[in-house]
Amino acid sequence: MTPVLSTRKLFARLLRTLEITTVCDVGSMDGADALRFRRQLPHANILALEPNPSNYSLMRQDRRLRAGDIRLLPFAASEQDSEAPFFVVDENAREGDPKRRGMSSLYRRTGPWEPSDVVPVRTVRLDRLLADEKLAEGAIALWIDAEGMAYEVISGADGVLANTRILHVEVETAPCIGASQRLFADVQRCLEQAGFMLLATDQPVESAQFNALFIRRELMRSRAQAIRTWLTLAWLRRRTAQAVLKLVPARMRR
Repeated sequence: MTPVLSTRKLFARLLRTLEITTVCDVGSMDGADALRFRRQLPHANILALEPNPSNYSLMRQDRRLRAGDIRLLPFAASEQDSEAPFFVVDENAREGDPKRRGMSSLYRRTGPWEPSDVVPVRTVRLDRLLADEKLAEGAIALWIDAEGMAYEVISGADGVLANTRILHVEVETAPCIGASQRLFADVQRCLEQAGFMLLATDQPVESAQFNALFIRRELMRSRAQAIRTWLTLAWLRRRTAQAVLKLVPARMRR
């Protein structure tokens, strides 16, 4: 049974254990995760891809990202090098909903997330991007939050998957972003065929949307003790937090 825990924290903890030299933060939004990776890996190459023009502009102005030597790229990762329409969701359309800043997509959303603008963006294959940057031969980690485009991002990384040691990806089990989007089962099958195994998720796999953490299967043998130690600590941390939360009055919990 796949453990349910904080995949965000576990991914960051494993970066140093797995001796990662390059991290791709795909769908970075504000660079917060890229900065977290920098704290774990002071000397690694960290690339943050963010196609939303507004988000990218704010990231360019962020002194922390400059100081952290985070490489900012205004691209959308996909399965081909091209140009595509990018559907921008207005982050100010609903006051008090900060999640809207990260909901723009290569898919046109409907309902309350109807786009306010459509802009052309450059789409890139990660394997070609990393090859051009001369980073394809190192130990790679992929962090993918691409609003329904997870399968396409992974397909476009096919040439570097053999060197990718760990991969964190937001997935859906129902087409809640785009009617034709590929779902978790497709992503899992693709990664298993490429030599990965599912290590953990942050929600039950029956959930409509969750984050999944995959690791190369051979690492569960060569780095088994270290990986299982971090896995156990993450699981215990979650169980402790759940136990403490039950002691908090419902009003304060909300």
